[in-house]
Amino acid sequence: MKRTIFWASVTLTIFVGWLSVKTAELTKNNNKLPAQEQSAENGEFVKLCTVFPVNGKPVLGTYVAPTLKELSAVKDVGMNVIIGDDEALDPETPTGKFCRENGIKVMYHLTQFIYGQPYLTEPITAKQTTIPLSRAEIKSIPDSGVIQIEDELIYYGKKTDKELWNCRRGFQETNLAAHHENIFLFFPDACAAEIKRVQDSPNLYGYYVLDDPPGDVLSGLRAMYKIVKRYDQNPNHPVCAGYSLLGPLHNFAPDVCDIMLIYIYPVRWRGYQRYRISYYLQWMLTAARARVPGIPFFGVYQAFGYPTGNHAMPNIKQFREGIEDFVREGACGLISFECATSNGIQGWIDYNHLKKEIRSINSEILTTGGLKIALQPEQMQHDRVQPAGGWQTPQHIPGMVPGWYVAAPFDDEEGKVLQAVFPPETGINLQDVYQGKFGRIRWIKRRSASGVMLLTQTFPRGLHLTNVTAYAFCKVTSPKAQMVQMHVGSDDDALIWLNGEEVYRFNGVRGVKRDEDIVKVHLPAGQSRVLVKVYNRKGEWGLFMRLTDVNGNPLEGLSFSPESD
Repeated sequence: MKRTIFWASVTLTIFVGWLSVKTAELTKNNNKLPAQEQSAENGEFVKLCTVFPVNGKPVLGTYVAPTLKELSAVKDVGMNVIIGDDEALDPETPTGKFCRENGIKVMYHLTQFIYGQPYLTEPITAKQTTIPLSRAEIKSIPDSGVIQIEDELIYYGKKTDKELWNCRRGFQETNLAAHHENIFLFFPDACAAEIKRVQDSPNLYGYYVLDDPPGDVLSGLRAMYKIVKRYDQNPNHPVCAGYSLLGPLHNFAPDVCDIMLIYIYPVRWRGYQRYRISYYLQWMLTAARARVPGIPFFGVYQAFGYPTGNHAMPNIKQFREGIEDFVREGACGLISFECATSNGIQGWIDYNHLKKEIRSINSEILTTGGLKIALQPEQMQHDRVQPAGGWQTPQHIPGMVPGWYVAAPFDDEEGKVLQAVFPPETGINLQDVYQGKFGRIRWIKRRSASGVMLLTQTFPRGLHLTNVTAYAFCKVTSPKAQMVQMHVGSDDDALIWLNGEEVYRFNGVRGVKRDEDIVKVHLPAGQSRVLVKVYNRKGEWGLFMRLTDVNGNPLEGLSFSPESD
């Protein structure tokens, strides 16, 4: 059984920024989640809501506990869930028997049906019967069979080292459709067989379907969710998906998961970032709950470090603050990354101070159903964009550009950066197909996450995305002619045209930050066209944009195309 190694966000060096929006300006739609007691404001007791509990208790779990040594530590500190595979799921194995006898449930990996799968190297039409795929991954798939891309089933009769041949489109009366490049294939029959095999295990808690972002796998995640619900009708077996920061939210939508695992690590190689969890959680949940109101989450807290690498092991104060910050924002459970040492990461099992603190925190939660937390710091309160605690629907934050049409990547072979000119600059037709760095590309509709769009994570891992250009296009409609502020962030260089006129240019290397630059522009009444050119030198790649009035206050009445959904 394959296991996906959980890298979480340890290699991400993406945007860090602060956006101050007074809570008084955001007073709509503050609906609590069921069973959530919000007393974080007075620094007292906060009860965790018991969504998908284990024996009536909130989930308290860990990654990477593969042997009896780790499982004994899991039991000792009061954990009741591990993320595992066949060995732990099978009650006849030593580890499975231990889990069964000690009430430890298994969040079972289904990530092998998402990761390592082939993807489209070029866009395909609705009638195309030869489908080009990535070469490395195609070797491991059956010689013939059924694939799913978005809502279409396709039967293929033969494969080569780079293509599927003799394809029957719209198989089993599904709808024929065109599909964009870089979208991952899903194999429904193999996944269905696996669900049937494991669904009756007494150790099964639920299914783990997503870890760090492998690329554009939303289609496969939605297909997997439907298969799980079809073949495992136990309502107590949730589908769980992991998300780190805002980037992977392009893989989040209705019918993807029942609960999110959100991992945000405050102890980084540049030092301890005290407000990292609170800040990112608020923006992540703003985006996620706009799409799926009330989606619950487990907080994945940092209990690991590298001996000499990017992340230090948190001290007791930092560790406690991180867990309290998850609870303050409404976590339904807590999961540690990670228990055992793996791939150069040191887990909590070998650190007595962390074991002692985990045991104390878990004991309090198991006994009382909640946790005493400190009063939130003044800066945390000042920078809050959503209320503390559980809520169903996010308070509206006007002006965020919700989505873009994106064409990328174009290859800057001569190193001209923003001076390199590609076809979208000479005219935009959303039906056009261009020659990109890796083959044909077309305009793809991409949602932002609270105004941020990270392009790197929409591409398959391993692609060489250095010295490349992306174009992002949207339309904004204003009820009147007015001067506005355009708040911009980019990774790296960026150029913006408003109705064909250049209004902004940045040259240099940086990460995406909210509101890093502000430019005043005249927005005419009616519809305007915004075109952004963003260049990636190396590493992460993305953009941020929102519009306010000239004083930086929320600007009501704007509409955007494309919309977020």
